[in-house]
Amino acid sequence: MKPEERLYQKIWENKASNEESRIDKGSRVDVALKLLDQGDRLLDIGCGDGILGYFAKNKYKEVYGLDISETALKIAKKRGLITKKTNFNAGEIPFGNNYFDAITCLDIIEHVFEPRDLIKEIHRVLKEKGSLVISTPNIRYFPHLFSLVIKGKFPKTSNDKEHYDGGHLHYFTFNDVEELLVSYGFKFVGKHGVFGRNIFKEFLSPGIIIKGEKL
Repeated sequence: MKPEERLYQKIWENKASNEESRIDKGSRVDVALKLLDQGDRLLDIGCGDGILGYFAKNKYKEVYGLDISETALKIAKKRGLITKKTNFNAGEIPFGNNYFDAITCLDIIEHVFEPRDLIKEIHRVLKEKGSLVISTPNIRYFPHLFSLVIKGKFPKTSNDKEHYDGGHLHYFTFNDVEELLVSYGFKFVGKHGVFGRNIFKEFLSPGIIIKGEKL
């Protein structure tokens, strides 16, 4: 087992005791679900315990989930997802070209070694005009800027105590994510904040949510 696999396995072993099937209003999962259209197949990249897929089953005939943690995938499978263990740093997404109608990738891109490779793989397995809903912490969030500029401390963008800053390797603004998607064959559809913070979202929302469409 690779070091990153051991790390996320440990994290989900600690989290696995909470299997309640609920989501917080305005959270990234809640917003993402509202952005999804109906279709045949949905893929949730970094599905964790499968909470998004559980609530998306009424929109799709099949819901798939990929994650690095076997513990998380066991819970996701109980919730009705078709699961596969996948290390996103190790190679391709394990599906053929143009397979999915929609893909969600919530707070994963900041964890992978090379975000561009992940976006290229998402583009490959997504059908033409298929939807991608992607989220990541917002480094331009005002409290983060205050911490950096006024306090002189790099901000923490995760509340996860299991590893340093949640294991984040990269940091993004709304424009960063939009440009990344457009560079790799997506049309920008829209951007959203979390917990109702859509006015001045670039500064007031701690989370970035962007919807794109495969060209």
